[in-house]
Amino acid sequence: MDWEKADRNLGEYLGTLVADYACKKKLMFGAAVYFVNDNMWTGVKGKIVFLRLSENDRLTIQTESDEIRPFEPAPGRFMKEYVEVPESKLADDAFARKWLDISYSYVKSLPPKVKKEKKAPSKSKKQN
Repeated sequence: MDWEKADRNLGEYLGTLVADYACKKKLMFGAAVYFVNDNMWTGVKGKIVFLRLSENDRLTIQTESDEIRPFEPAPGRFMKEYVEVPESKLADDAFARKWLDISYSYVKSLPPKVKKEKKAPSKSKKQN
């Protein structure tokens, strides 16, 4: 499978949209991804922005635009709470800000993600 590089201009645009939110930036999918309370919120993959939304909000945004669909970071692998927002929809600043606000509120309401403890390396060699 060929990996589609993240659109740099789209990543920069998303960066300006999220600048006023309390979030942390990390690199994933070859681009900036933003987290709230260590929960993934939004980011860029290829030529789309993905957003995390509640079930009701996912249904609502998909009724507003037939261009919105479940986020599929790899063929056949969908991320349950995320939708893909194509670049064409982000050109509408009011649409982008509205859904970033809704998504941010949802992710902020989630409990902070607890990092899992790292397991000690297993001993696979037999001792004599």
